[in-house]
Amino acid sequence: MLISATIYSVLCLFVTGLFDLVLKLYSNKGYSLGKLIFGVGLIWGFLQWVNMEFNSKSLDFSAPTLFYGTCAAVSVTVSNILLLKSMEQLPISAVSTIYRLNTVPLVVFAYIFLHEEITFFRFIGIGFGLLTVFLLYQGNSNQNGLNVKQRNYILIIVSACFLRAFYGLFTKAGVNEGADIETMIFFGAIGWIIGGMGLIVFQRRNWLFLGNELKFVIVAGLLVYAIIWLLTNALMIGDATLIIPVTNMGFVAAFVYSVLLRMESMNLKKSFAIIAACLAVYFITATG
Repeated sequence: MLISATIYSVLCLFVTGLFDLVLKLYSNKGYSLGKLIFGVGLIWGFLQWVNMEFNSKSLDFSAPTLFYGTCAAVSVTVSNILLLKSMEQLPISAVSTIYRLNTVPLVVFAYIFLHEEITFFRFIGIGFGLLTVFLLYQGNSNQNGLNVKQRNYILIIVSACFLRAFYGLFTKAGVNEGADIETMIFFGAIGWIIGGMGLIVFQRRNWLFLGNELKFVIVAGLLVYAIIWLLTNALMIGDATLIIPVTNMGFVAAFVYSVLLRMESMNLKKSFAIIAACLAVYFITATG
C-alpha cells in the first residue's frame, strides 16, 4: 500500500506542476481570468458531484460544513485569482514556489488558532521559507532579475500564499468539528464558479469561450480535480508525513517544465531558492 501511496503522491507532484504551467501559458495569452476560474469551477463541481453520486454520498448542510466550507471556498477562490494575476507578471519559478509554500504560514496559523505546537524542525522550515521569498524577491543585474513592477507582484503572490494557508486551516478546523470533507470540496468548486462570474462582470468580458480558451479551461479543470483525487487517495492509504512533503513540491516540477520549454532560464539564485523551498517543506512536515 505504501508503494501505491508513493505513486499517487509523485503523480500529484507532477500534475500540480503541470497545472501551474497551464495557468502560466493561459495568463501569457491575455485571456479572461474570470472565464478560467468559472470554467474550472464548473468542471471541478461536476466531477465532484459524479464522484459523490458514485460513492452514494450526499451533500451535508450541517452548521460546521456550511461555515467552514464557505470560509475555505472563499479563501481558495481568492488565492487562485491572485495566483493567476501574478502569473501575468512573474516567472513561474517565483509564483509557483512561493504559492506552494503555503505550509509555512499554515503552521503559524495552526499554532495561533488551533494551538498546535511549532517544533524545532518546523521553526527551521519557516526560516527556509522566508529565505526562499527573500531570494526570489531580490533582483539582480542580469536579465533573470525582477524589475520594480514584478517585485510588487511578489507581495500579491505572498498574499495568495497566505490565503491558501487559510484554506488549509479552515479545512482542518472543519474536519476537527465534524464537517463533511466531500461537501467542503464541492463548496470549493462553487466558490470558483461564483468568483469567476464576478470577475467576468467586473472585467466586462463577454461570456463566450473562444476555441483556445475552452481548451485551456478543460485541461485546467481536469488537472484541478486530478490533484484533489490523487491527494485524497494518497492520504487514504498512506502516511501523511511522506505524502505531504512530496505533493507540496509541485513547484519543482513547474520550474523544470518551464526550463524545458525555454520559458525561463535557470540561474544560481533561482537554484538556491528552489533548494531552500524544498528544505522548508521537508522541515515543516518532519516529525520531531
